[in-house]
Amino acid sequence: MSETLSTLGGPPNRRYRLLAIAVGVLAIVGAGVLWVALPDRRPLVGYFLYAIPAHLLISVLANEPALFAAAKVAPPAWVAIAGTAGCVVAAILDYALIGWFVNHRLIKTELDDSRGFQVAQRFFARAPFLLIVVSAFFPLPFYPAKILAIARDYPLPRFVAAVVLARIPRFYLLALAGQKVKAPGGALVSAGVALALIGGWGIWRTVRRNRQKKT
Repeated sequence: MSETLSTLGGPPNRRYRLLAIAVGVLAIVGAGVLWVALPDRRPLVGYFLYAIPAHLLISVLANEPALFAAAKVAPPAWVAIAGTAGCVVAAILDYALIGWFVNHRLIKTELDDSRGFQVAQRFFARAPFLLIVVSAFFPLPFYPAKILAIARDYPLPRFVAAVVLARIPRFYLLALAGQKVKAPGGALVSAGVALALIGGWGIWRTVRRNRQKKT
């Protein structure tokens, strides 16, 4: 497993880096234009922008509260498209950034000890596209499949295709459920903050544990 992670140690591919910069700028400019031109679609634009960091690297931000908030005022199909678009932008940024992030000493140690990463590594060798689709559709940790795809130089277009194939129906079904439940806005904000705190606590625990191992 360490050998797989070590392949991420070099500088990001120049092509991916330039693509990430171009897509990042396009996403910000496009979102700004839509925000001004279509005031009634601002919840969707906001969700699109939120979905990018929510799916970037190994994020502590929860996607579902923002999705449910958008589903209260927008059709499920548009919610699914906005969220998936954010995932695509995040995927392109991941291909440029995740090598540096994963090889940070604390993160790499945690991945070396991760059973989920070990299982994903075995399945990725047999059916990488299927693993990405399954991990992106079901409520499973997605980062093992994402890291393996980048570490093994899995083609970015195929990775994006797998993400789109899985995320659109997943987000559509979640948006439908959100419209049925109609959770109060305050509850969604509280849930998002609570999940972010839990994720942050997990990172802090990882940092603390690895520092104790070092000492």
